[in-house]
Amino acid sequence: MHNDQVLLTSRIRLARNIEGYPYPSTMDREAARALTEKIIDAFEKREDTWVYHKIQDMAPLQSLYALEENRISPELMKNKEIGSYLEGPDNEIVMLMEEDHLRIQDMRKGFFLDEEYENVASIAGDLEERLPVSYDPVLGYLAACPSNVGTGLRAGCMMHLPALDTLGMEQIQRSITRMGFVLRGIRGEGSKSIGHIYQISNERTLGLTEEEFLRRAKSIVAEVAALERIKRKEMYLDHLIELEDMARRSYGILRNARIIGFEEVMFHLSHMKLGIELFVLDPKRDFDLYDAMIRLGKAHLQMERGSFLDDRSSNIYRANTVRKFIKEVF
Repeated sequence: MHNDQVLLTSRIRLARNIEGYPYPSTMDREAARALTEKIIDAFEKREDTWVYHKIQDMAPLQSLYALEENRISPELMKNKEIGSYLEGPDNEIVMLMEEDHLRIQDMRKGFFLDEEYENVASIAGDLEERLPVSYDPVLGYLAACPSNVGTGLRAGCMMHLPALDTLGMEQIQRSITRMGFVLRGIRGEGSKSIGHIYQISNERTLGLTEEEFLRRAKSIVAEVAALERIKRKEMYLDHLIELEDMARRSYGILRNARIIGFEEVMFHLSHMKLGIELFVLDPKRDFDLYDAMIRLGKAHLQMERGSFLDDRSSNIYRANTVRKFIKEVF
């Protein structure tokens, strides 16, 4: 196979809350403003530089752009009246007034859970030296949702799993659930898979140390990636005609489409990517599936076009963009 893109991104996230303040869901604007100022002041005392973004002050297109790039969450978008985020020097993100007071995250393309954990744990440790973080000696770090009590750590990856999805995902879903992990869509909890792309992360944050959760996440993600590669070989050996038909049909649709939605374009790009990686398509060059997903989101298309696009216009512009993209690849 080509250098496959089973593992698209990895991410570590820590949830933290500050003593003496209600959780964001019950906060008024004044309390949220006061706490935000305290948090910003704590980050300003660091040696590195962080950029502050207030959701309410951002143009709608800017916030959607950040959402498509997975820098912020849908929950933070819902809390736009009090929500904001800090962006670190190495693209770390700290969301303020999301479900918890702080969501500290580091996400990178590829598989870098160890490096991300080291970075995020350092930021959280520095914060705890400057602000009183809500902590219980028995339960651990306290959080708005019981599923985040304990370590507050989520460790996981965004994965491209077309073979498992095509040949049957039920068994792997049950296995992942038994191990305390969960499969979610590209926007996390409550979202669905698009283009055979899933997020895998731990479901609970209580009962193990942060390091133990990290080790378990690395092991489970590696096992799922290995199983996906096995299933890809099975597709090639046992279902070659169907695989070729799927990949070539998707190539034909994207090469000729005049109007296409985001979900459909990702569905076909996923099949094309699989076809390239299994040598049933012969491109001039490979492409990065995650980059294509980001580039073809509605907000990114509008930023590229430099104007607002309604749904129909964005679907037409997306089709134009993807046709040019296909010519570049093939």
